[in-house]
Amino acid sequence: MAKPRDLEARVRAVVAAALELNLDPGELPLDEPLFDPGMGADSIGSLEIVYGLEREFGIQVGDDELRAELFDSVRALCEFVRGKTAPPPAGEPSQEGACRPATGAVVRPAGAPG
Repeated sequence: MAKPRDLEARVRAVVAAALELNLDPGELPLDEPLFDPGMGADSIGSLEIVYGLEREFGIQVGDDELRAELFDSVRALCEFVRGKTAPPPAGEPSQEGACRPATGAVVRPAGAPG
């Protein structure tokens, strides 16, 4: 798992690129709202952020996870990504190799451990 500062820097870079902000990603405040009156994100911007996070961190964001609270701030996005990239608790199967179709059901490739 990425170190907290590395994760924050990567999430900030994704947000800055997705919202086409003309500033250094390191200058993005962790707790400023992403939507108006904060950084000016809109629904298209939120989709760009999700797409960027999926690419940057190799995660899948299901439709059921797209809640307004997710976009409260950069910090909220960091916590979300941290939760998605944390190793599963001992004894629970990994979601590695699984993908989530639009229905939210987990589909595993043929022959993948379940």
